[in-house]
Amino acid sequence: MEPVLSSEPKPHRFVHSKIASGATFIEAGAEEAIVPALWGQDTFIQKAGGSEVIGQMWAFPDKKGRPCCLIPEATALFQERCTELLGRQTERMLFYVARCYRYERPQAGRYREFSQLGFEYLCPDPQRANLRSQEIVAGFLDSFGLRYEIDSSARRGLSYYLNGMGFEMRCTELGAQQQIVGGGAYREGAGFGIGAERLLLAMVAQGVV
Repeated sequence: MEPVLSSEPKPHRFVHSKIASGATFIEAGAEEAIVPALWGQDTFIQKAGGSEVIGQMWAFPDKKGRPCCLIPEATALFQERCTELLGRQTERMLFYVARCYRYERPQAGRYREFSQLGFEYLCPDPQRANLRSQEIVAGFLDSFGLRYEIDSSARRGLSYYLNGMGFEMRCTELGAQQQIVGGGAYREGAGFGIGAERLLLAMVAQGVV
């Protein structure tokens, strides 16, 4: 895996510092969660089985022969640990910045190693959580001065999303890789993920940095 050197160091630092601050999410009432880079394969196979993500996992056995992987995304972890994360609460909002890994053909805005900013709203009402997630991510993108299009009924590639309750936000200036946000409702709530590298590309393309 070759190192990626940014040709736009100042915008890169700006994007990552703003993401790391989590201000938009904290103001919305979310707490920061720490996501590990290494996890068991079974979680993703059970939660996202049948999706292309499974075939793109960096998968291997650990020293005891247990099937592990570098995480290809993070929502499945929150779904699996939903009861534990909620505890005695009926709902909880969490945000995170995770390093994710997928074995796919690298291209502009799509890399084998990437930073994912994620938000998960765990609650018994996925539809309400889905609408709130869209409001929060719209506020986040607006804070960058980005212009984007919203598809509130997009079909998501991950099988855990409920039918008809996925959404995407796109910046058409990026061409084939124009999706900058993908999310939707699942049985335990709703959430979304943003690729930091693609967000930076959109900002550069629109001249907001």
